[in-house]
Amino acid sequence: MRPADRPGSRRWLLLPAAALVLSGLATGCSSTPAYCTDASQLKTSVNDLGNVDVAKNGLGSLQTALSKVQTSAKTLAADAKSAFPSQTTALKNSLSGLENAIKSAQGQPPLTAAAAVASSVTQVKTSADNLQSAVKGNCQ
Repeated sequence: MRPADRPGSRRWLLLPAAALVLSGLATGCSSTPAYCTDASQLKTSVNDLGNVDVAKNGLGSLQTALSKVQTSAKTLAADAKSAFPSQTTALKNSLSGLENAIKSAQGQPPLTAAAAVASSVTQVKTSADNLQSAVKGNCQ
């Protein structure tokens, strides 16, 4: 009798294939979208933005924090735009609004500049929070 004709020998051939299929299914089920990491990075940069003291440190410190948020937001939007188009658009628009507010506040006294950009900072935080909430359900 040839080894392939022995009873039960074919079952052993199927075992490695079954293990590969099951491991692939398990990996597919446990993987999270790329935008989950991006969302975490955005949260950190938005928190940093909210902690900037424009009255004390000037608009330059806000511009630096805004640049970090923009970088994080662009990465997240690239990965999540198809899944969350309205939230990524709202974030993009609020970031543009803050950038315009900073430009408009240039040359003003620090307290006036801080007051001028405060609502735009709040809008960025709100739109980022809304995107975070939408993404959260897919990132657990």
